[in-house]
Amino acid sequence: MKITTVLMQYDYGVKERGFSFEYTNVHLALCDIFGTENVIHFDFLAKARASGTEAMNAELADFIIREKPDAAIFCLFENEIKEETARKVSEHTKTCVYFFDDPWRQDYVNKWRKIFHYFTTSDHYMFRHYTATGITNALLSPFGFNNKVYVKKQLPYKYDVSFVGGYNSYRGWVIRLLQKAGIDVEVFGRGWKGDAKWISTEEMVDVFNSSKINLNLSNSVSYDAGYLARSLFSPKALKDILMNKKTKEQVKGRHYEINACGGFQLSYFIPGLNLVYDIDKEIVVYEDVRHLPELIRYYLDNGKLREEIALNGYNKSRENHSAQDYLKNTIEQVLARK
Repeated sequence: MKITTVLMQYDYGVKERGFSFEYTNVHLALCDIFGTENVIHFDFLAKARASGTEAMNAELADFIIREKPDAAIFCLFENEIKEETARKVSEHTKTCVYFFDDPWRQDYVNKWRKIFHYFTTSDHYMFRHYTATGITNALLSPFGFNNKVYVKKQLPYKYDVSFVGGYNSYRGWVIRLLQKAGIDVEVFGRGWKGDAKWISTEEMVDVFNSSKINLNLSNSVSYDAGYLARSLFSPKALKDILMNKKTKEQVKGRHYEINACGGFQLSYFIPGLNLVYDIDKEIVVYEDVRHLPELIRYYLDNGKLREEIALNGYNKSRENHSAQDYLKNTIEQVLARK
């Protein structure tokens, strides 16, 4: 068994930012399943930046033809991979493109799904849509979490409430709303002003473990009336709204990662989350951000219930939602189909 992963190693191709999501949760997870010696990585972004797109595409085609992998998993970034290259390598191995945002990038999906043998969706409802409309090469492959990276550490509590994620105007508005309600939130991520800092994956795992409440805030622009009214006075917020391309939310990797660390998670509600976790028993959600202060106070005051929910979410994650299990199933389907 030999598998090639065609994906960027570092987040946005920048080494200082640490490993990318796909390297951690796709490449490294596949190495756990099939052995490091059987999973060969091709960092198309690094090669394109070093020698140019044309040279990288030629090298990729030669690489696949030479290595003869049983399957090749692609995680695309922008337009570095050419259509003719994808078609060429698909003549020499079974190819699968791993999508991250297909619910709101349908034009992009419809282009590439016709070029690769298979494509994935992490969204249960999108998978049903694809199959209902006669698309036969879709594979359901939820994000899950790398079970060697996201672990429970039994750390003492350090934070009452924390949030890990990059700044956008909506998230900033939510944090300010909580602060005005007297809720102190420890924030980590890029783009925040003040004391907030970027943290590594290992440090993030520690935060998940040592927080009484881990917030999971949407990274899309909200159409909440209060946020929109406030945005009229902020050029940055207006730009975020006008430039935002997302039309749908989806269950993201963070949903799995927090629970996999044994952290109590208070998340925005998204359809499909109820299919992977039992709401109020394994994860807690809010639908109106104005209810957040009340919910936070309630769960800070009810530690036994909070820790019971966190433990239930942890057990469900370890049993059902590892990236290793999801990817093993994906590879088996790619190899089994004709």
